[in-house]
Amino acid sequence: MNEYSEHLISQAVAECDALRFDTATRLLRLALGQSGRDAFVLYGLGHMAYRQGNFDEAVRLLDQALAIDPGNPKAHIDRGLALFGLRDDRAAIASMDRGLEMNADIALAVMNEGIEALRIGEFRTGWWRYEARLVASPGIVPRRRFREPRWSGRPEELAGRTILLHSEQGHGDAIQFVRYVPAVAALGATVLVEGHPGLRALYRQMAGVSGVFALNDALPPFDLQCPLVSLPLAFRTELADIPAQVPYLVAPADRVAVWQRRLGPRKAPRIGIAWSGNTAFQGDQARSIPLAVLEPLLAETGYDLHIVQTDIRAADRLVLLRQPHAQDHSERLYDFADTAALMSQLDLVVSVDTSVAHLAGALGLPVWLMIPANADWRWLTGRDDSPWYPTMRLFRQSAPGDWHGVVERVLRMLRATDLTSPAGVVQSGAPAKHS
Repeated sequence: MNEYSEHLISQAVAECDALRFDTATRLLRLALGQSGRDAFVLYGLGHMAYRQGNFDEAVRLLDQALAIDPGNPKAHIDRGLALFGLRDDRAAIASMDRGLEMNADIALAVMNEGIEALRIGEFRTGWWRYEARLVASPGIVPRRRFREPRWSGRPEELAGRTILLHSEQGHGDAIQFVRYVPAVAALGATVLVEGHPGLRALYRQMAGVSGVFALNDALPPFDLQCPLVSLPLAFRTELADIPAQVPYLVAPADRVAVWQRRLGPRKAPRIGIAWSGNTAFQGDQARSIPLAVLEPLLAETGYDLHIVQTDIRAADRLVLLRQPHAQDHSERLYDFADTAALMSQLDLVVSVDTSVAHLAGALGLPVWLMIPANADWRWLTGRDDSPWYPTMRLFRQSAPGDWHGVVERVLRMLRATDLTSPAGVVQSGAPAKHS
């Protein structure tokens, strides 16, 4: 490649970074004329075609690039994205998987690109790129290799067949994405769900579930399989059509009856509190709050306070000794069905970003979520509501580490809210929105 061609390519990369795709394409075509059938230039033209929505042209150009250099993982990935645009899902998955498996560093970069796209609501490419997690990140559950093919989202593949939907991440992710089970069943499939043991009792309550299995259980025969977190991709979920009908999880009636007896008659509005998550989670330090920071909330009078998390750290137990009116149920929450049954008797759940918050949202309960300034992608940016959970309000840090400000806003909202109303109505004259 001559020096002029290299200059044109350098300019094209800069134009692409500035989102000026027409100019970048023109420069790359000039470079192709100078250098002939160069694999990198053809890849660049294919990438530009994909970015502009010209999927047929993108596949054609990327095929030419890969015929010259089949070892370019980015070309395989972009080809997969273009095939997805053409709705050739099975070929798209195969192409993207091939590219991701060529280079773990590429897979990590693609996964991070997917996370950022999802964070700003760009779901079309975000879900696709987030699939790289299956290669780049070990997840909570080791990556599985099934003989059975993965379901790619085609409805006609499901009628009269059995599909296994399986967990690969934490409890919160499983709770968030198990919402798709009824939609899968509605396509004519027999649905088996495999996941964390603590969720089995709740899964059995779901419409459309034909069998529930814990991780490492022996499984019956099935025809297709799909990770739960990949179902938004399979259904081509966009920000505007998230399936957000709640409740989609329901506490078992016998467990609810037990907690009704334990709590007795309601004497004051009941608030559930969860302030910390699993210490093994990589981002736990950013999402969990020392209980001492929540003492202004714990000191509020006129409410019955209930602990709705199971793991309580030593320093937090010392705080609870100073707040004996906060009822600690952690020793009686044997699984998520118990937690759901307890929460069904509450008027509000105040939580950090843990599985408790997802469970409250899936149950259709009022839940106030306290999140860091750089929150997880699923809470998007600049919003105080969640399209995933219509009964949820977000209280986001105004600056990294500022949990005191979050607690102050929660207290202001609590004092302005009538928890005796079924919807937790904000009292007249109080602001309905918060940051």
